[in-house]
Amino acid sequence: MDKNTKKMILMELIFSIFKSFVLIFVNIYLWKTGKSIKAVAIFNIFNYIAAFISFYIGNVIALKSSKLNYLLSSSFFIMLFAITAIMGDEISKYAVLIGILGGFGDGLFYFNLNFFQASELKRNQVDSFMSAVGIVSKLSSIITPIISGLIIEKFGFAHMTYVLIGLLILQIINAISLPNRKIEYLAKVNLKKIFKEKDYKKVLSTHLIHTPFGQFIIMANSVFLYSFAKSESLMGVLNSAFAVSAILFYYIYMKMQRRYPRKKLMMVGAVALASSVSLLFKPSFMTFVLFSMTISMGDAFFNKPLTGIQVYSAKKYGSNDEELLGNLVFRVSLLTISRSIFYILILLFYVDSSSFIFKALLVYNILSPILSYTLIREEM
Repeated sequence: MDKNTKKMILMELIFSIFKSFVLIFVNIYLWKTGKSIKAVAIFNIFNYIAAFISFYIGNVIALKSSKLNYLLSSSFFIMLFAITAIMGDEISKYAVLIGILGGFGDGLFYFNLNFFQASELKRNQVDSFMSAVGIVSKLSSIITPIISGLIIEKFGFAHMTYVLIGLLILQIINAISLPNRKIEYLAKVNLKKIFKEKDYKKVLSTHLIHTPFGQFIIMANSVFLYSFAKSESLMGVLNSAFAVSAILFYYIYMKMQRRYPRKKLMMVGAVALASSVSLLFKPSFMTFVLFSMTISMGDAFFNKPLTGIQVYSAKKYGSNDEELLGNLVFRVSLLTISRSIFYILILLFYVDSSSFIFKALLVYNILSPILSYTLIREEM
């Protein structure tokens, strides 16, 4: 990896820790103070809509300087943290507002990350980059709860603000050291060209088909983790263990993709994902542990390579920077539609894990990775 790629991975690590510090408290308050999953669903719907809007705004800002996106992204997360800290048990009433703030924080950062990935990386670099991003994201999920727990226990909740400001300063320093990529064009979505490309349509369809899988896993993990792990300490141990296993699988994939075809590795990942969801038909503590382990394997062997293919395809099927940016914006619009539909269904029909919608989503998400693998096979 070259110097700038390593700096982008460092930026992702700082961002992941920063975001985890904020969202760990937002999610705790939403789950514990909301009377149902509705506050979480509303938060996520507005989060993803705001992320789509801010992704395009990130393009506008990058016409002046892409580095501003990092500063603004972190500022939105600090506002989100401050509102959560002030409102506390009342935060579920502000699910729309904090969803929008979190969405803007995500959209501005991921515009820079996705554009770097699509425009700078060669096809043979994408897998290593995505695995490295996965590793640093999981590292943050181990580091953050430990550090935040120690700070809150010793100094109190308010001192978390100083940690966030410190992380913001680190992010700014790293951003300054990156080349200032001044983008010269606004995104141009060429729908006529997009729909003429048969193979690209298959890639795009995986956004709609497979995106709900990730949202379902987040929800299922929260539902069953709270159900089976009766103590906060056990939750922390389990989450750390699952994060370590995920890092191990990312590392194994990075090693194996040098020796084995991506197609075979992704097939293993798709089967692992489908198998993991099937374990939830008869949930127990042991099946939940197996579920989390196989999800880690499937994420490393299928989800991350799939995302790499999706983002790289924006470059492959775009003849200039305008079309590349347009393809990225169109990609995010599909992600937003798919995620929003998922959470609207949850908002309207979900009561608990015995609900019909939960069972229907179980069946759907067993099929989702296999269907996505079939569609994406020619791009591997």
